[in-house]
Amino acid sequence: MTKSAKKLPVVIEICDYHEFDGESMSSEMMCDGMLEELPQTDGGGWRIHYVEQAEGIKGSKSALRVQNRMVSLSRYGEFPLEITLEQGVRHNCYYHTPAGMMHLGVYARTVDSSLTADGGSVKLHYTLDYFSEMMSSNRMEIFVHPIALRA
Repeated sequence: MTKSAKKLPVVIEICDYHEFDGESMSSEMMCDGMLEELPQTDGGGWRIHYVEQAEGIKGSKSALRVQNRMVSLSRYGEFPLEITLEQGVRHNCYYHTPAGMMHLGVYARTVDSSLTADGGSVKLHYTLDYFSEMMSSNRMEIFVHPIALRA
């Protein structure tokens, strides 16, 4: 992608897998979004923009910033979220819910990205804890497919 390139329209597929209290659940979401290459002066990497479709947060705007072995998720709307997933590092975050705000620990076991201007994927494996008590083990796979522009 050249310096003059802006955001590229993409289709985003997000697959979530959660294991909580011995039970497993999964969800999938597909939506349109934008893929943006970040300038090297800003640390490089990619940003994926999309509007949430999941029940409870539908209509919230989300952005994933992907750099090396770190992903930052920012969600704006009724239940905002700022979360950092950095491979091998535990971060704290505040998670807004209908019941109030929760303080969570996030430990990223794996952060893999193959994003290019032609799309690609981001694969995350992480755990969430509440006051250092393990809450859940999670996997998220994000697939980004470019939308062919019509002339």
